[in-house]
Amino acid sequence: MLLLAVVALVAGLWGRLYDLGFPPQIMFDEQYFPEYAREYLEGNYKFDLHPPLGKFIIAASIALLGDTPFAWRWMPAVFGCAMIPLGAALGWYYFKERVAALLLGTFIAGETFLVAYSRTGVMDIFLVFFMLGTLLAALMAERRGEVIWVAVLLGLSIAVKWAVFPVAIPVGYILWRKGLFRPFVASLWISAVLYLAVVYVGALVSVTWNPWQAWQWVWVWHLQAAEKITAAIPNPLASPWWSWPLMLHPIRFWYAVSPDLEVRVISAIGNPLLWWSSTLAVVAGLVELVRRVVLRKWVADDPLVPIMLGYVFLLLPWVPSTRIPYIYNYLPSYAFALLALVYWMCVVWRRRPVGPWVVVAFSACAVAVFLFFVPMATGFPMSFQGLQWRVWLDSWSPVPR
Repeated sequence: MLLLAVVALVAGLWGRLYDLGFPPQIMFDEQYFPEYAREYLEGNYKFDLHPPLGKFIIAASIALLGDTPFAWRWMPAVFGCAMIPLGAALGWYYFKERVAALLLGTFIAGETFLVAYSRTGVMDIFLVFFMLGTLLAALMAERRGEVIWVAVLLGLSIAVKWAVFPVAIPVGYILWRKGLFRPFVASLWISAVLYLAVVYVGALVSVTWNPWQAWQWVWVWHLQAAEKITAAIPNPLASPWWSWPLMLHPIRFWYAVSPDLEVRVISAIGNPLLWWSSTLAVVAGLVELVRRVVLRKWVADDPLVPIMLGYVFLLLPWVPSTRIPYIYNYLPSYAFALLALVYWMCVVWRRRPVGPWVVVAFSACAVAVFLFFVPMATGFPMSFQGLQWRVWLDSWSPVPR
């Protein structure tokens, strides 16, 4: 398992960093977020539905490395690489098993969806990173004073996108079981102040240096954003929320055919084995919790509870939403789906002597599938035949229609 984790780490880092400046042009939502970052650097205002932290991070990269596609993608790549050891730490602190740390690190490293978003100048990788950091801080907290770090990371998460706020539910549950729920609730003002401070700095930088006018603008912006959050703008790349756990509609970022008929694709397509197995793990987790409740077995301290709370409550707002959704909106829930998969892998691991070999075989297959699909997320040249081998469903085809 350690050997597989090392292989996944090396391959995952390569996938996130290889030829990061390719293609040397805008792809997908890079038409928005690097532009917003550029406006902050130039002191200009341009309305954006999301809080400014993600654009600040991209702006820092542009300021250091220049306004190039490589610079737009550098910070997402850094956060994407850092997410691998973060995942390993989270696996250890959540399950208190070494194999769990290796599994979660391997799965995060070997997820092509995360590779694609680590190579693109957008904000979603920051969102998942801060969310997982919030969860880890809650797991590590043992005293009242340590809960402050949970509040800080929660504030940073929300300052990237509002959609991640429901992570406060599983985090609050974990702290409740530790007897730290009251300190957590009492520290939420830190999250709110940090969030508002980020938005306020954005106003000072891009709208006005007048402190009072900037403060007034903060409230006006919240009202405008709240009005637009339900806007339904049709897009052929959109997909309904119920299709996300099945990965029916990956997003094509970029597609090109070279003069020698080599295909180059960058697509937000997940590792099919991890994606579908994690969906089954979530279903199994929900069934298991219902079974225990019916049988009146104690479930309050089972690791499945906060996992299912995180998955359900991060996905739930998209069910009634009228806003046009995309599969990347599933990323926060998907992180909890991977935790559910690790949970069941640990259960299998303890079924000796066969269990560990089953887990190792599954992990080996996951790494192999990652190596097979990683060209779809990195723009590595393929033949048309190679592309067809990887298009398992018609909706996965990146060929423009």
